Amino acid sequence: MAKKDDRPIDVGLAALTGADEATATAFWKKRMELIASIPSEIARVGALTPQLRELTRVANDGERERLTRARVIAFSQLSADDRQKVGAARAAAWKIDLEVMQKDQSLVDKILPTVDAGVRSVYPTPPDR
Repeated sequence: MAKKDDRPIDVGLAALTGADEATATAFWKKRMELIASIPSEIARVGALTPQLRELTRVANDGERERLTRARVIAFSQLSADDRQKVGAARAAAWKIDLEVMQKDQSLVDKILPTVDAGVRSVYPTPPDR
């Protein structure tokens, strides 16, 4: 029987474990800006989905919530154009990995009421599923 490979899919995200909120938010903002700069929508989806998958693999619930909160805050700091591109990629990811997206969305739904209204107002709602 083969040994299970439990190495992180995204080493950069895995390295955020234990980092302060400012560092985690800066990481996510840079990552999302890079994703938004990808010229192809399908490639943006392909860049975003593994990161969300890796985030849902974080074993510690508190750490996963903290990193997701930093991602939500970072999203609100993007330019309107970048938010649109990343939001569209996130919406398309629902067709790629429904289980990961549902798990992520349940945590986002828990976090959104705890962030300020400016952050909540720009975060995308999930597509009808």
